[in-house]
Amino acid sequence: MLGIVAGLFCTLAVAGLCSYCMKLDLNWYVALNKPQFLVSGGWFTLFVGISYLSSILAVSRLVQFKHIFPSMIFFAVLGFACVMFVLCFFTLKNLVAAFVFITLALAMSYVLLVRFLIKDAKIALEFLPAFIFNAYSFLCVIYIVLNN
Repeated sequence: MLGIVAGLFCTLAVAGLCSYCMKLDLNWYVALNKPQFLVSGGWFTLFVGISYLSSILAVSRLVQFKHIFPSMIFFAVLGFACVMFVLCFFTLKNLVAAFVFITLALAMSYVLLVRFLIKDAKIALEFLPAFIFNAYSFLCVIYIVLNN
């Protein structure tokens, strides 16, 4: 139970901060040249939810098996990068800074996935959707930065 509570707390804290930092200017967003592989809002929300669930499961296992250090530091940096990405992209409309933070998020996801593959393949499998989502988001942001 402690693992699930820790996973929920961490993920909800990041999600809440992202929501707080998001000030969407719909006219600006619609005017952006976006990739054709960018899914619609409803699907994107579903993918975000699956990514959050994936992170909750991974954090839960880390706490359950007492593999907290240094994986939780990587998760903290990943959460920080996600919040800063949302702030830079949607509120500040700074595409270059958003690219820097989505790159950091992808790097932390990659580090976590590799650590999990080495330590416990089950955690790696649970975290894989979060890694895939971060890689997909990275590709979308690269396209947006290069074409706007």
